[in-house]
Amino acid sequence: MKLISTFNIIREIFEMVTLVNSTKHLCRYGMKVFFILVLFGFCALPAYTQENLWKELNDKTTALLQKKRYADAIKAGEEALKVAKNSFPSGNTCIADSMNLLGILYRTYGRYAEAEPLFNQALNIYKESLGSDHPNVANVLQDIAEMFLLQDKYAEAEPFYKQSLGIYENVFGPDHPSVVNVLNRLGEIYQDQKKYAEAILFYKRALAIEEKTLGSGHPDLASAMNNLATLYYYRGENTTAESLYKQALEIYEKEYGKDHPLIATVLEKMAEFYNGTGRKSKAKQLTARAKKIYSNYPK
Repeated sequence: MKLISTFNIIREIFEMVTLVNSTKHLCRYGMKVFFILVLFGFCALPAYTQENLWKELNDKTTALLQKKRYADAIKAGEEALKVAKNSFPSGNTCIADSMNLLGILYRTYGRYAEAEPLFNQALNIYKESLGSDHPNVANVLQDIAEMFLLQDKYAEAEPFYKQSLGIYENVFGPDHPSVVNVLNRLGEIYQDQKKYAEAILFYKRALAIEEKTLGSGHPDLASAMNNLATLYYYRGENTTAESLYKQALEIYEKEYGKDHPLIATVLEKMAEFYNGTGRKSKAKQLTARAKKIYSNYPK
């Protein structure tokens, strides 16, 4: 019995030592895991913080742009682009977002030499990441076209507008409101070059989409009708021109009353039309009415 008791005591001591060693091992392992988790947390935290910082700066830039605080927007946009480049891998669309936004701001200030490479880099990122037919690609193409149009570089602007239009049509359909702005811009390009027949085609299509989308009495239609009427007048299609001028005037008067400055803009165009078609007395009446309206809104 004594021998057995001694053996049991020795076994219990051995088990205790084993338990202690195991506990030490687990403690060391637990500490390693703890430090790994802590290290991971410290590594992940800056990236997460940087991403949030980029989003805040990008949102701030957009808000300042909408408020037309362009100088402040440029500062925020430049900082947002720096953060984006430090936070995301090259080719990430967030970098392209900041590039395109900053390009728009530079373009606003006429800093075209700085805007163009940003637009081109954003375009390449979007194409590689999202595909050549993505709406983001169309947006940048349109922004590039706008940049050339502002410089009266019609030959350079036209193909970018047409590429943009093709993408919008493929993605949204030919009669979607998204295509209206591009159609109007193409009309403007042809109008400025006195290619009135081509300009009319784009303006008419844009007007038809707006009528379908907004309704026949919407004030946005009046501006399109006024522009289209002028083109018909330049083309010598005077009956159509007069009808459109009258429709535009009627819409504005119904929406804003008879003494709004927008009324005066249509009256001036109508006066030019009547004067050019030999109806001097009518032109004189409309000019006088326009002047009276403007007198109520001193600059």
